[in-house]
Amino acid sequence: MEWLNYHHLFYFWKTVQTGTVAAAAESLHLARPTVAAQIKELEKSVGRPLFEKQGRGLVLTEFGKEVHGYAEEIFALGHELREFIKTGHQGNRK
Repeated sequence: MEWLNYHHLFYFWKTVQTGTVAAAAESLHLARPTVAAQIKELEKSVGRPLFEKQGRGLVLTEFGKEVHGYAEEIFALGHELREFIKTGHQGNRK
């Protein structure tokens, strides 16, 4: 993996946040197959599964939990950046 596609990571992160691919797709105003395909592309690029099927749903793999932790930090930092750009205040950053 040379470069991380942040759109793929965002769709993965949103799926974890909302609990299902369908809920993520709805919140992103996208079709469910679009979100599912983007997550599959992320799994392909990182070389490991992020989710595994459990019954009719999906659960994070141990690797997926680790990736989600990084995604949490990345998108929290992105939110801070957006707030700084909007307000000019650094917030909690030193």
